[in-house]
Amino acid sequence: MEGFTLALALIDAIPVLSFGISMVIIASRFDSPLFMVGAALSVLAGCCKVLWKLILGISHKDIKWLNKPFVPMQATGFLLMLISFVLGFRKISWSTVLTAVTGFPSIVFFAAWIGLMILMGWYRKYKFQRDDAHSNWMAQIINAIGQTCLLLGILFAG
Repeated sequence: MEGFTLALALIDAIPVLSFGISMVIIASRFDSPLFMVGAALSVLAGCCKVLWKLILGISHKDIKWLNKPFVPMQATGFLLMLISFVLGFRKISWSTVLTAVTGFPSIVFFAAWIGLMILMGWYRKYKFQRDDAHSNWMAQIINAIGQTCLLLGILFAG
């Protein structure tokens, strides 16, 4: 696959790292083994995708089994995290969460994250082409900025 470079793999690592750190912070405050498993599965899916792009960028070998599980693993991880929130709904201090999330400047970063994830969904549905390097660059730039906004929102929320 032409144009899949080491730089593309490295830019793909940014959202995985940002999301991973975000999940560690949330997991440390939301005591749920189910959430931790879901977060770990989602981060592992991202790591597999980064590794796939690294190998593709360095050796130009398309190791499909590293890329194929991305969507099912990530979706399963998100589902487990969602279930953990539903099961732990009463344990969460929603007034504390609301105060932290809506404070300045965290609200700006959370709003940007939501907007960028909507843009990412639209881009993935209407513009993204799996085998096109330019398309992957655009998706990774949107995702890198978005996941970094999530992390900054969490950090500023305290």
